[in-house]
Amino acid sequence: MKTPKLRILPVVLLAWGVAWAGTRSGTACRAGLELKLDAAAGVHGGVERGTSLHGLALAHVSWDPGDDAAGWRGFASMLGLGGRGPTGKYLGDFLAASNTEGFESVRLYAWWVERNAGAWSLRAGALLADEEFTGTESGGHLINSSFGWPAFISANTVNTGPAFYVAAPGIRLHWAKNESLAWRVGVYDGDTFDSPTGDPAVNRHGWRYGLGGEQGWFVIGEADIAFGAERFSRLKLGAWLHTADFADVYRDADGQPFDATGNPPRQHTGNVGAYAVFERHLAGAPGEPGSIDAHVRAGVAPRDRNALGWVLDTGVAWRGPLPGRPGDVVAIGFTHANFSADLAAASRLASPGSAALDHEEVCELTYVFAVHEGLSLQPDLQWAIHPGGSATLPDSLLLTLRINASF
Repeated sequence: MKTPKLRILPVVLLAWGVAWAGTRSGTACRAGLELKLDAAAGVHGGVERGTSLHGLALAHVSWDPGDDAAGWRGFASMLGLGGRGPTGKYLGDFLAASNTEGFESVRLYAWWVERNAGAWSLRAGALLADEEFTGTESGGHLINSSFGWPAFISANTVNTGPAFYVAAPGIRLHWAKNESLAWRVGVYDGDTFDSPTGDPAVNRHGWRYGLGGEQGWFVIGEADIAFGAERFSRLKLGAWLHTADFADVYRDADGQPFDATGNPPRQHTGNVGAYAVFERHLAGAPGEPGSIDAHVRAGVAPRDRNALGWVLDTGVAWRGPLPGRPGDVVAIGFTHANFSADLAAASRLASPGSAALDHEEVCELTYVFAVHEGLSLQPDLQWAIHPGGSATLPDSLLLTLRINASF
Protein backbone atom coordinates (compact mmCIF):
# COMPACT_ATOMS: atom_id res chain seq x y z
CA MET A 1 0.00 0.00 0.00
CA LYS A 2 2.92 2.36 0.52
CA THR A 3 3.86 2.70 -3.14
CA PRO A 4 0.39 3.80 -4.37
CA LYS A 5 0.20 6.37 -1.55
CA LEU A 6 3.56 7.82 -2.56
CA ARG A 7 2.46 7.98 -6.18
CA ILE A 8 -0.72 9.84 -5.31
CA LEU A 9 0.69 12.25 -2.73
CA PRO A 10 2.58 14.52 -5.18
CA VAL A 11 -0.57 14.82 -7.28
CA VAL A 12 -2.60 15.81 -4.24
CA LEU A 13 -0.02 18.36 -3.13
CA LEU A 14 0.19 19.91 -6.57
CA ALA A 15 -3.59 20.14 -6.91
CA TRP A 16 -3.77 21.74 -3.45
CA GLY A 17 -1.04 24.20 -4.44
CA VAL A 18 -2.91 25.25 -7.56
CA ALA A 19 -6.13 25.78 -5.63
CA TRP A 20 -4.39 27.69 -2.84
CA ALA A 21 -2.42 29.94 -5.19
CA GLY A 22 -5.45 30.63 -7.35
CA THR A 23 -7.56 31.80 -4.43
CA ARG A 24 -5.01 34.20 -2.95
CA SER A 25 -5.93 37.81 -3.47
CA GLY A 26 -3.73 39.66 -5.92
CA THR A 27 -1.84 36.64 -7.29
CA ALA A 28 -1.40 35.66 -10.94
CA CYS A 29 -1.46 31.87 -11.04
CA ARG A 30 -1.15 29.68 -14.11
CA ALA A 31 -1.35 25.91 -14.40
CA GLY A 32 -0.56 23.71 -17.38
CA LEU A 33 -0.12 20.16 -18.62
CA GLU A 34 2.34 18.87 -21.24
CA LEU A 35 2.17 15.43 -22.85
CA LYS A 36 4.71 13.73 -25.12
CA LEU A 37 4.39 10.26 -26.64
CA ASP A 38 7.13 8.60 -28.73
CA ALA A 39 6.51 5.62 -31.00
CA ALA A 40 9.93 4.48 -32.27
CA ALA A 41 11.19 1.75 -34.57
CA GLY A 42 14.79 0.61 -34.92
CA VAL A 43 14.80 -0.49 -38.55
CA HIS A 44 18.49 -1.08 -39.23
CA GLY A 45 21.69 -1.97 -37.37
CA GLY A 46 22.25 -1.57 -33.64
CA VAL A 47 21.61 -4.53 -31.32
CA GLU A 48 18.42 -5.68 -33.03
CA ARG A 49 15.35 -4.41 -34.82
CA GLY A 50 12.28 -3.60 -32.77
CA THR A 51 9.68 -1.06 -31.73
CA SER A 52 9.11 0.88 -28.53
CA LEU A 53 6.54 3.19 -26.99
CA HIS A 54 7.20 5.64 -24.17
CA GLY A 55 6.11 9.06 -23.03
CA LEU A 56 5.78 11.62 -20.30
CA ALA A 57 3.23 13.84 -18.60
CA LEU A 58 4.32 17.08 -16.94
CA ALA A 59 1.90 19.03 -14.74
CA HIS A 60 3.03 22.45 -13.54
CA VAL A 61 1.82 25.55 -11.77
CA SER A 62 3.49 28.95 -11.55
CA TRP A 63 2.68 32.17 -9.79
CA ASP A 64 3.98 35.69 -10.27
CA PRO A 65 2.38 38.18 -7.85
CA GLY A 66 4.37 41.05 -9.34
CA ASP A 67 4.94 44.29 -7.47
CA ASP A 68 2.50 43.37 -4.70
CA ALA A 69 4.91 40.69 -3.50
CA ALA A 70 8.15 42.63 -4.04
CA GLY A 71 9.33 40.59 -7.01
CA TRP A 72 8.73 37.08 -5.71
CA ARG A 73 7.86 34.26 -8.14
CA GLY A 74 7.31 30.54 -7.72
CA PHE A 75 6.96 27.29 -9.65
CA ALA A 76 6.12 23.65 -8.93
CA SER A 77 5.75 20.60 -11.17
CA MET A 78 5.16 16.87 -11.20
CA LEU A 79 6.52 14.43 -13.79
CA GLY A 80 5.25 11.03 -14.85
CA LEU A 81 7.27 8.71 -17.13
CA GLY A 82 5.98 5.51 -18.71
CA GLY A 83 7.15 2.91 -21.21
CA ARG A 84 10.62 2.08 -22.42
CA GLY A 85 12.59 3.90 -25.10
CA PRO A 86 14.76 2.44 -27.87
CA THR A 87 18.15 3.29 -26.34
CA GLY A 88 20.13 0.28 -25.17
CA LYS A 89 17.62 -2.44 -26.00
CA TYR A 90 17.53 -1.90 -29.77
CA LEU A 91 20.17 0.67 -30.66
CA GLY A 92 22.96 -0.02 -28.17
CA ASP A 93 23.83 3.66 -28.41
CA PHE A 94 25.67 5.80 -25.88
CA LEU A 95 23.86 9.06 -26.71
CA ALA A 96 20.23 8.51 -25.69
CA ALA A 97 18.02 8.64 -28.74
CA SER A 98 15.11 10.36 -26.99
CA ASN A 99 15.12 13.28 -24.56
CA THR A 100 12.03 11.84 -22.83
CA GLU A 101 13.53 8.46 -21.88
CA GLY A 102 13.82 7.81 -18.16
CA PHE A 103 13.02 5.54 -15.25
CA GLU A 104 9.31 4.72 -15.07
CA SER A 105 7.96 6.71 -12.14
CA VAL A 106 5.68 9.44 -10.89
CA ARG A 107 7.70 12.08 -9.07
CA LEU A 108 7.71 15.51 -7.58
CA TYR A 109 9.81 17.36 -10.15
CA ALA A 110 11.19 20.90 -10.18
CA TRP A 111 9.94 23.44 -7.64
CA TRP A 112 11.40 26.75 -6.60
CA VAL A 113 10.90 30.30 -5.36
CA GLU A 114 12.66 33.25 -6.96
CA ARG A 115 13.40 36.79 -5.84
CA ASN A 116 13.91 39.44 -8.52
CA ALA A 117 15.52 42.76 -7.67
CA GLY A 118 16.49 44.88 -10.65
CA ALA A 119 19.25 43.19 -12.59
CA TRP A 120 19.54 40.37 -10.03
CA SER A 121 17.58 37.16 -9.68
CA LEU A 122 18.01 34.52 -6.98
CA ARG A 123 16.28 31.13 -7.29
CA ALA A 124 16.25 28.29 -4.74
CA GLY A 125 14.53 24.91 -4.53
CA ALA A 126 14.68 21.69 -6.54
CA LEU A 127 16.22 22.93 -9.79
CA LEU A 128 17.09 21.77 -13.29
CA ALA A 129 20.36 23.14 -14.64
CA ASP A 130 19.52 22.06 -18.19
CA GLU A 131 16.70 24.63 -18.27
CA GLU A 132 19.06 27.56 -17.72
CA PHE A 133 22.56 26.52 -18.81
CA THR A 134 24.12 25.38 -22.14
CA GLY A 135 20.81 25.57 -24.06
CA THR A 136 20.38 26.43 -27.75
CA GLU A 137 17.40 27.63 -29.79
CA SER A 138 17.92 25.33 -32.77
CA GLY A 139 18.79 22.30 -30.66
CA GLY A 140 15.55 22.60 -28.72
CA HIS A 141 13.55 21.13 -31.60
CA LEU A 142 15.64 17.95 -31.90
CA ILE A 143 14.80 14.71 -30.07
CA ASN A 144 18.18 13.10 -29.41
CA SER A 145 19.23 13.91 -25.85
CA SER A 146 22.69 15.11 -26.93
CA PHE A 147 21.11 18.31 -28.30
CA GLY A 148 19.64 19.18 -24.89
CA TRP A 149 21.71 18.72 -21.72
CA PRO A 150 25.02 18.10 -23.49
CA ALA A 151 26.85 14.78 -23.32
CA PHE A 152 30.10 16.50 -22.28
CA ILE A 153 28.37 17.09 -18.92
CA SER A 154 25.78 14.32 -18.61
CA ALA A 155 28.24 11.50 -19.41
CA ASN A 156 31.05 12.88 -17.24
CA THR A 157 29.36 13.80 -13.98
CA VAL A 158 27.44 11.78 -11.36
CA ASN A 159 24.15 10.32 -12.64
CA THR A 160 23.89 12.93 -15.46
CA GLY A 161 23.81 15.93 -13.09
CA PRO A 162 20.84 18.21 -12.20
CA ALA A 163 18.82 17.68 -15.37
CA PHE A 164 15.92 15.68 -16.82
CA TYR A 165 14.49 13.56 -15.29
CA VAL A 166 15.50 14.32 -11.65
CA ALA A 167 15.78 17.83 -10.17
CA ALA A 168 18.43 18.66 -7.57
CA PRO A 169 18.27 20.86 -4.46
CA GLY A 170 20.21 23.99 -5.26
CA ILE A 171 20.46 27.71 -5.70
CA ARG A 172 20.96 29.82 -8.82
CA LEU A 173 22.08 33.45 -9.10
CA HIS A 174 21.48 35.40 -12.32
CA TRP A 175 22.55 38.90 -13.32
CA ALA A 176 21.65 40.73 -16.53
CA LYS A 177 22.98 44.19 -17.36
CA ASN A 178 20.74 44.35 -20.44
CA GLU A 179 19.65 42.05 -23.28
CA SER A 180 23.26 41.84 -24.47
CA LEU A 181 25.15 40.82 -21.36
CA ALA A 182 24.35 38.39 -18.55
CA TRP A 183 25.92 35.76 -16.35
CA ARG A 184 24.55 33.03 -14.12
CA VAL A 185 25.92 30.53 -11.64
CA GLY A 186 24.28 27.54 -9.97
CA VAL A 187 25.22 25.26 -7.06
CA TYR A 188 23.40 21.92 -6.78
CA ASP A 189 23.44 18.69 -4.84
CA GLY A 190 26.02 16.39 -6.44
CA ASP A 191 23.86 13.27 -6.90
CA THR A 192 20.19 13.66 -7.86
CA PHE A 193 19.69 9.88 -7.62
CA ASP A 194 21.19 9.71 -4.10
CA SER A 195 22.74 6.45 -5.29
CA PRO A 196 26.49 6.00 -5.95
CA THR A 197 25.63 2.92 -8.04
CA GLY A 198 23.23 4.90 -10.23
CA ASP A 199 20.04 3.13 -9.15
CA PRO A 200 17.14 5.46 -10.08
CA ALA A 201 14.72 3.54 -7.84
CA VAL A 202 16.38 4.96 -4.71
CA ASN A 203 14.85 8.39 -5.45
CA ARG A 204 11.86 7.00 -7.31
CA HIS A 205 9.43 9.76 -6.28
CA GLY A 206 11.77 12.74 -6.07
CA TRP A 207 11.46 13.09 -2.31
CA ARG A 208 15.05 12.33 -1.30
CA TYR A 209 17.14 15.46 -0.80
CA GLY A 210 20.49 14.34 0.56
CA LEU A 211 22.97 17.21 0.41
CA GLY A 212 26.74 17.26 -0.02
CA GLY A 213 28.63 14.55 1.83
CA GLU A 214 30.49 12.00 -0.27
CA GLN A 215 28.35 12.83 -3.31
CA GLY A 216 29.75 16.37 -3.34
CA TRP A 217 28.35 19.39 -5.12
CA PHE A 218 27.83 20.31 -8.76
CA VAL A 219 28.67 23.92 -9.67
CA ILE A 220 28.20 25.55 -13.09
CA GLY A 221 28.75 29.10 -14.31
CA GLU A 222 28.03 30.74 -17.65
CA ALA A 223 28.59 34.13 -19.31
CA ASP A 224 26.04 35.08 -21.99
CA ILE A 225 26.94 37.72 -24.58
CA ALA A 226 24.64 38.80 -27.45
CA PHE A 227 25.69 41.12 -30.26
CA GLY A 228 24.50 42.31 -33.65
CA ALA A 229 21.17 43.73 -34.79
CA GLU A 230 18.98 41.96 -37.36
CA ARG A 231 21.40 39.03 -37.70
CA PHE A 232 22.26 38.84 -34.04
CA SER A 233 24.62 36.29 -32.54
CA ARG A 234 24.99 34.88 -29.05
CA LEU A 235 28.10 33.51 -27.34
CA LYS A 236 27.98 31.50 -24.13
CA LEU A 237 31.15 30.56 -22.27
CA GLY A 238 30.87 28.25 -19.31
CA ALA A 239 32.58 25.87 -16.94
CA TRP A 240 31.46 23.25 -14.43
CA LEU A 241 32.91 21.62 -11.33
CA HIS A 242 31.94 18.53 -9.38
CA THR A 243 33.52 18.19 -5.92
CA ALA A 244 33.09 14.42 -5.40
CA ASP A 245 35.85 11.85 -5.92
CA PHE A 246 36.13 10.34 -9.41
CA ALA A 247 37.87 7.09 -10.30
CA ASP A 248 40.55 7.09 -12.98
CA VAL A 249 39.34 5.33 -16.13
CA TYR A 250 42.73 3.70 -16.89
CA ARG A 251 45.43 3.94 -14.17
CA ASP A 252 45.88 2.80 -10.58
CA ALA A 253 47.57 4.75 -7.77
CA ASP A 254 51.03 3.83 -9.17
CA GLY A 255 50.18 5.12 -12.65
CA GLN A 256 49.88 1.64 -14.18
CA PRO A 257 46.85 0.25 -16.06
CA PHE A 258 44.61 -1.23 -13.37
CA ASP A 259 43.27 -3.86 -15.81
CA ALA A 260 46.82 -5.23 -15.95
CA THR A 261 47.79 -4.90 -12.28
CA GLY A 262 44.46 -5.80 -10.71
CA ASN A 263 44.77 -2.85 -8.33
CA PRO A 264 41.86 -0.44 -7.75
CA PRO A 265 41.69 2.71 -9.89
CA ARG A 266 43.38 5.90 -8.76
CA GLN A 267 40.95 8.34 -7.13
CA HIS A 268 40.81 11.97 -8.25
CA THR A 269 39.47 14.78 -6.10
CA GLY A 270 36.86 16.59 -8.14
CA ASN A 271 36.08 16.87 -11.82
CA VAL A 272 35.89 19.86 -14.17
CA GLY A 273 34.91 20.79 -17.69
CA ALA A 274 34.52 23.81 -19.96
CA TYR A 275 32.26 24.61 -22.89
CA ALA A 276 31.36 27.22 -25.49
CA VAL A 277 28.12 27.81 -27.39
CA PHE A 278 27.78 30.00 -30.47
CA GLU A 279 24.34 30.77 -31.88
CA ARG A 280 23.58 32.74 -35.01
CA HIS A 281 20.26 34.07 -36.30
CA LEU A 282 20.52 33.62 -40.07
CA ALA A 283 17.26 34.94 -41.51
CA GLY A 284 13.84 36.38 -40.71
CA ALA A 285 12.54 37.88 -37.49
CA PRO A 286 13.47 35.86 -34.38
CA GLY A 287 10.70 33.44 -33.44
CA GLU A 288 8.60 34.34 -36.47
CA PRO A 289 7.77 32.29 -39.62
CA GLY A 290 10.73 32.30 -41.99
CA SER A 291 13.32 32.62 -39.24
CA ILE A 292 16.40 30.39 -39.38
CA ASP A 293 18.65 29.76 -36.39
CA ALA A 294 21.88 27.75 -36.11
CA HIS A 295 24.29 26.76 -33.35
CA VAL A 296 27.63 25.16 -32.67
CA ARG A 297 28.38 23.86 -29.15
CA ALA A 298 31.49 22.12 -27.81
CA GLY A 299 32.79 20.95 -24.44
CA VAL A 300 35.92 19.31 -23.06
CA ALA A 301 36.85 17.41 -19.89
CA PRO A 302 40.00 15.71 -18.49
CA ARG A 303 40.82 12.40 -20.15
CA ASP A 304 41.87 10.58 -16.98
CA ARG A 305 38.52 10.58 -15.13
CA ASN A 306 35.85 10.98 -17.81
CA ALA A 307 34.10 8.83 -20.38
CA LEU A 308 34.09 11.57 -23.04
CA GLY A 309 37.10 13.74 -23.79
CA TRP A 310 35.29 16.20 -26.03
CA VAL A 311 31.89 16.58 -27.68
CA LEU A 312 30.65 18.83 -30.47
CA ASP A 313 27.08 19.30 -31.66
CA THR A 314 25.58 21.60 -34.24
CA GLY A 315 22.12 22.24 -35.63
CA VAL A 316 19.93 24.42 -37.86
CA ALA A 317 16.20 25.08 -37.39
CA TRP A 318 13.87 26.75 -39.91
CA ARG A 319 10.49 27.98 -38.70
CA GLY A 320 7.63 28.05 -41.24
CA PRO A 321 9.50 26.35 -44.12
CA LEU A 322 6.36 25.72 -46.20
CA PRO A 323 3.88 28.32 -47.50
CA GLY A 324 0.76 28.41 -45.39
CA ARG A 325 2.43 26.47 -42.54
CA PRO A 326 3.74 29.21 -40.19
CA GLY A 327 3.82 26.99 -37.11
CA ASP A 328 5.91 24.17 -38.59
CA VAL A 329 9.62 23.71 -37.89
CA VAL A 330 12.21 21.65 -39.73
CA ALA A 331 15.54 21.02 -37.98
CA ILE A 332 18.70 19.07 -38.65
CA GLY A 333 21.50 18.28 -36.21
CA PHE A 334 24.79 16.44 -35.83
CA THR A 335 26.68 15.33 -32.72
CA HIS A 336 30.20 13.90 -32.43
CA ALA A 337 31.08 12.44 -29.02
CA ASN A 338 34.75 11.49 -28.71
CA PHE A 339 35.64 9.03 -25.95
CA SER A 340 38.59 9.96 -23.80
CA ALA A 341 41.94 8.60 -24.92
CA ASP A 342 42.47 6.93 -21.54
CA LEU A 343 39.14 5.11 -21.66
CA ALA A 344 39.91 4.01 -25.22
CA ALA A 345 43.25 2.63 -24.04
CA ALA A 346 41.51 0.77 -21.21
CA SER A 347 39.04 -0.77 -23.66
CA ARG A 348 41.88 -2.01 -25.87
CA LEU A 349 43.63 -3.57 -22.89
CA ALA A 350 40.46 -5.17 -21.52
CA SER A 351 39.38 -6.65 -24.88
CA PRO A 352 42.42 -7.30 -27.12
CA GLY A 353 41.44 -7.82 -30.72
CA SER A 354 38.02 -6.19 -30.29
CA ALA A 355 37.01 -2.83 -31.68
CA ALA A 356 38.18 -0.21 -29.19
CA LEU A 357 36.11 2.74 -28.05
CA ASP A 358 36.63 5.76 -30.25
CA HIS A 359 33.53 7.86 -30.91
CA GLU A 360 29.79 7.90 -31.49
CA GLU A 361 28.02 10.21 -33.91
CA VAL A 362 24.37 10.91 -34.55
CA CYS A 363 22.70 12.69 -37.46
CA GLU A 364 19.08 13.76 -36.95
CA LEU A 365 16.40 15.21 -39.21
CA THR A 366 13.06 16.22 -37.71
CA TYR A 367 9.89 18.02 -38.78
CA VAL A 368 7.38 19.50 -36.34
CA PHE A 369 3.93 19.54 -37.97
CA ALA A 370 1.67 21.98 -36.12
CA VAL A 371 -1.85 20.53 -36.16
CA HIS A 372 -3.24 23.45 -34.19
CA GLU A 373 -2.28 25.48 -31.14
CA GLY A 374 -1.07 23.11 -28.44
CA LEU A 375 -0.86 19.99 -30.64
CA SER A 376 1.84 18.84 -33.07
CA LEU A 377 3.10 15.69 -34.76
CA GLN A 378 6.85 15.24 -35.14
CA PRO A 379 8.30 12.58 -37.46
CA ASP A 380 12.00 12.11 -36.76
CA LEU A 381 14.90 10.20 -38.33
CA GLN A 382 18.21 9.43 -36.58
CA TRP A 383 21.29 7.73 -37.98
CA ALA A 384 23.79 6.61 -35.32
CA ILE A 385 27.39 5.93 -36.37
CA HIS A 386 29.41 3.64 -34.10
CA PRO A 387 26.53 3.10 -31.65
CA GLY A 388 27.99 2.33 -28.25
CA GLY A 389 31.21 4.11 -29.17
CA SER A 390 32.94 1.55 -31.40
CA ALA A 391 32.61 -0.36 -34.65
CA THR A 392 31.35 -3.46 -32.83
CA LEU A 393 27.71 -2.75 -33.70
CA PRO A 394 26.53 -1.78 -37.19
CA ASP A 395 25.34 1.79 -37.68
CA SER A 396 21.67 2.12 -36.71
CA LEU A 397 18.65 3.84 -38.20
CA LEU A 398 15.79 4.91 -35.92
CA LEU A 399 12.41 6.27 -37.00
CA THR A 400 10.26 8.04 -34.41
CA LEU A 401 6.86 9.71 -34.38
CA ARG A 402 6.36 12.08 -31.45
CA ILE A 403 3.02 13.55 -30.40
CA ASN A 404 3.32 16.84 -28.49
CA ALA A 405 0.31 18.27 -26.65
CA SER A 406 0.01 21.12 -24.17
CA PHE A 407 -2.95 22.53 -22.30
